[in-house]
Amino acid sequence: MKDYIIDIRGNEELIEQFINAIENENCKIAEEYPNPYMLSSGEKVLNSTVLKYFFQTRSFSKERYISFCEKLRRLEKRGFNDYSYSLGHCITDLVCNHLPQAKKNKQGLVTTPSDEKSELTSLQREILSFVCYVAVCHIKYGASYETVVAEDYFKVVTDLGSDEVSRLKKYGTGNLSKQLTEYKDAYVSCKANDAFATIKIKAIQESEETYAKALDFICNLLKTDFPKSYALEFSTKLKNTLPIKGLIKNGIHYFFANAVQYSSLHPQIEVYARLAMRKWEWYNNMHDEDCAMPSTFAVFALGLQNEQYFDLVIRYMEQVDDEHQSIHAKFTPVFLEKYGIHSNTLPVYIKCVMSMQEHPYNKVFQSYFNTAGTLTLLLESKDNLKSYFTADELEDMEESGNSIDEMAEWVWDHILYTTFGDQKKQNKILKEAPEELKEIYQKLFQGK
Repeated sequence: MKDYIIDIRGNEELIEQFINAIENENCKIAEEYPNPYMLSSGEKVLNSTVLKYFFQTRSFSKERYISFCEKLRRLEKRGFNDYSYSLGHCITDLVCNHLPQAKKNKQGLVTTPSDEKSELTSLQREILSFVCYVAVCHIKYGASYETVVAEDYFKVVTDLGSDEVSRLKKYGTGNLSKQLTEYKDAYVSCKANDAFATIKIKAIQESEETYAKALDFICNLLKTDFPKSYALEFSTKLKNTLPIKGLIKNGIHYFFANAVQYSSLHPQIEVYARLAMRKWEWYNNMHDEDCAMPSTFAVFALGLQNEQYFDLVIRYMEQVDDEHQSIHAKFTPVFLEKYGIHSNTLPVYIKCVMSMQEHPYNKVFQSYFNTAGTLTLLLESKDNLKSYFTADELEDMEESGNSIDEMAEWVWDHILYTTFGDQKKQNKILKEAPEELKEIYQKLFQGK
């Protein structure tokens, strides 16, 4: 039996208490799924019920509605994402109730063509401005694919006769100061739009100062609530590239390949990488097989410069989306070519392999594991493989009921595959191995 309120009817007085608690920021979230809101007296209610009641009982005011939504965002465990679906239903009803050309269907909010072009009332403009606020929330806080939802909202707002979207394109939300969103001097031109998650950099002169100022500009943005998935566009005549075969050539690539040439900028590049590196976030102007988490090119550039950035590379490999990103597989062979295998590089190599559900096999990898020393290092990692799992991964295993030993065995199989190839190749390696290495190979392939 559910111990939380779902229905509004008969519970109006109690739901008012929840709204008051939320507005006074003393409401809590229950730990158990579906994480309903909870009063200090113990009563619980779903967020969808509270939102629906709020929209039904509060006359529309853009400021009031935004204020309430912002308090919900700060309250929820996952912020905006925990109530965005319910908010979408409320917005559809709100718009349809006040704008005759708006309708709802199975896909959500749509507009119907009309020959009559009536001037929007101030209330209608405010409602459509609120829709734009929610669209921007999808861009700022939602998953990368939710930009589609935002675009649908923007289209509806424009179709209904509001110029709010064109203003957002020109000025952004206005929540960030002009000092943060625009900069230009003799070296570089920088402009950002938080509503559409774009950062545009143009190198006017090629110099260390150009990239120092650009990095400062980007890092200062990322310290605000600027969207964490964004398009980074860079225009330059100088197009250095990183020594990584098959890596896409674009503005983001050129920016970090150029900037890394200046050793004094390496600390700044690392600051950017750590600010930008967030799981489930993306560069919005890179798609399909080239999709990449923000920080990708900065990490690759630094990782091939100096061992002091190995921890940064490891952190990156722990954060990437192992289901949807594969661009980082191009980094692994170049990393081995640069540093080889020893006690400091082996953990990085293993993290590279673990960063994908199945890191591609590369025949060159075996050449780095053909001595007693390197094979012994790899064998020692087999016995210590559990230490390579992050705290979040261990927690997920525990919650899902998966055995750590079984997961370690599965990961080890993939390490062997990536390094030596399939079972047939492994058998051949063992058969042809020098006598002094056979025992180590046998231990590596044991149970195969």
